[in-house]
Amino acid sequence: MIKFLSSLLSLLDRLWGAWEKSQLRQQGRQEAIKEAADAVQEQVELAKDAVAVLDPERDERLRDRFDRARAGQ
Repeated sequence: MIKFLSSLLSLLDRLWGAWEKSQLRQQGRQEAIKEAADAVQEQVELAKDAVAVLDPERDERLRDRFDRARAGQ
């Protein structure tokens, strides 16, 4: 009887450990997803700031590139 209870407690301990491990893994995934989303959002904000700054030289280069591409059609 004691051997059975010991085996049962061992099994429950393993199940509990596996459940805790999966919870930690899930939490790690959620943190990684949040960090990735934050990094993407930061890049979007930087891109918006870069586009908002007037740069006549960049505008001229883009116009020239667009005109050359259009002339090649």
